[in-house]
Amino acid sequence: MKLQQLKYLIAVRDHNLNVSVASDALYTSQPGVSKQIGLLESELGVRIFERRGKHLHRITPVGEEIIKCAEAMLNIEGKIKAISREYLDPTVGTLNIHTTHTIARYLLPKSVTYFTKKYPKISFHLHPVMSATKEQISKGYSDFSIVAHEIGFDKELIALPAYLWTLSLVVPQDHPLAKVKKPSLEQLCQFPILSYESGATGRQVQDRVFQAAGLSPNYYMTVMDAGVIKRYVELGFGIGIISSLVANDHDAPGLVAINLEHLFEPCPAQICFSKSILLQNYMYDFISSFSPHLTKEVIQNVMQQPTQARIDELLAGVELPVY
Repeated sequence: MKLQQLKYLIAVRDHNLNVSVASDALYTSQPGVSKQIGLLESELGVRIFERRGKHLHRITPVGEEIIKCAEAMLNIEGKIKAISREYLDPTVGTLNIHTTHTIARYLLPKSVTYFTKKYPKISFHLHPVMSATKEQISKGYSDFSIVAHEIGFDKELIALPAYLWTLSLVVPQDHPLAKVKKPSLEQLCQFPILSYESGATGRQVQDRVFQAAGLSPNYYMTVMDAGVIKRYVELGFGIGIISSLVANDHDAPGLVAINLEHLFEPCPAQICFSKSILLQNYMYDFISSFSPHLTKEVIQNVMQQPTQARIDELLAGVELPVY
């Protein structure tokens, strides 16, 4: 059994059992991947994949268990390499961060500037995405994911409170609400609303408040990208309810931003990473530069807690930045 064979198994699993696509991702040949998987199955005496003709159809039950163990073994391999790299030169390494476009644009530049100046030899990779799923984070596709919502407890994840973000109203300068300092829910319901898609954290906060008040807002358009919402508000499609970070950006001088903290509670954001990742000192440094309350000591204490209740108890009273 070779570690390379285990890497092939996981790559094929992660690419919907398409050996051709998996081999491209691995920068190797399709026949080579197929051969190594076949050799591993012969050595183990079991079928990891069921086949239909020349194509893989599904992962067998025993294959699921084997791939789970393969992931654990490769995680250990990664930790061994990381330990040796940090011993040889703690200033060399890589840092991969998945986050939303809004966080990448408005919140990360300060930390990225600090980090790249302090660690010029570390390769920094920022991957803006619409959202990062719990599965993507647990599989370690990035070192960290910074998400604008709560991930929830997962035995394979560490999710740390990063900050709170607020919602604001954006309207054209000549709109009837432009000079209202604290618009009411009833006033918002008088106009077509452009906001986040149903299920998004900012939208969930709005839905709870409107429902509690017995109101039915007219969500005329829903988009996950707050910048797109601003653009359509400029075009006169309605009023926008979006993150204050984006609302207060001066990229649209014809719009007015009005904070809605008096109506909607702040929304949570989290820094998440897989428990299988070996955190390097420079990783701790990056986290604390972004969220000063998350020191190395705090993070290590959180990682030792067996339940979410214990984690919540440890972090109780922590004052989060609000944006």
